[in-house]
Amino acid sequence: MRYSSHVKLSIILALALLVPGADAQENKFLESEMARIAVHTALLVPSQSVDEFPVWSADSRFLGVNIEGRWVKLDTRSAHLRQAKWHEQPIGAIAGKPELEPMSGEEAAEWGRRGQHGDSEVKGEGGFRAEIQRRELSSSLVLSRGERTTVIWKSDMENCGALSLSPNGSYLAYICELNGVFVMNVGRAPKTARTTHR
Repeated sequence: MRYSSHVKLSIILALALLVPGADAQENKFLESEMARIAVHTALLVPSQSVDEFPVWSADSRFLGVNIEGRWVKLDTRSAHLRQAKWHEQPIGAIAGKPELEPMSGEEAAEWGRRGQHGDSEVKGEGGFRAEIQRRELSSSLVLSRGERTTVIWKSDMENCGALSLSPNGSYLAYICELNGVFVMNVGRAPKTARTTHR
C-alpha cells in the first residue's frame, strides 16, 4: 500500500506525540533522584541569604531563588542528590555546589504570577493544602488532603515559610532561614505519619 507524503508526515507526527520526548522524561529527574535515596524533601539551594518567595518556571523544571537581591535559577535536571539529615529526618541535599544560572527580575516576576504562593499557606487541586504553623521559635509543615492532616516535620529554633507550589502541583518549595530553599515532592510526602483529624 502506498501513502502520499502528506499521509506519511501525519503518521510520523502522530507517533511522535505518542512517544514521550526527552524533555518529558528529563522533567522526572528530580523525582527519580528523591526515589533513589528514599526521601520526599531535598535542600536544593543552601543559603542563609534567601529573600522573597521561590518561583517556578511554567513547566516546573526551573526553580528561581532570590539571594541577596539577585535572582538565580536552578535546573532541577541538574539536581544530583546525596543523603542528609535535617531535624532528625532523612532528606536529600545537593551533591556539590548547586548549578545556579542568573535570571532577570522580569523573568522572576513572570514566573511568580503563574504560581501559588503564600507566607504560611498554599492550596492545590483536589483539596490539597500546605501550611506552615508557627509556635514561638519553632515551625511545622502540615499537609491537608480533605479532612485528614499530616505533620510532615517540626523545626526547633528555625523559622520557615514563603511557600511556593509548582505549576504542575508536584513540588512545594519553601524557605527555612538557617538552611535555604527546600523542595518537597508532594506525591512522595507521607500521608499517615503523625496524622491528626481536624
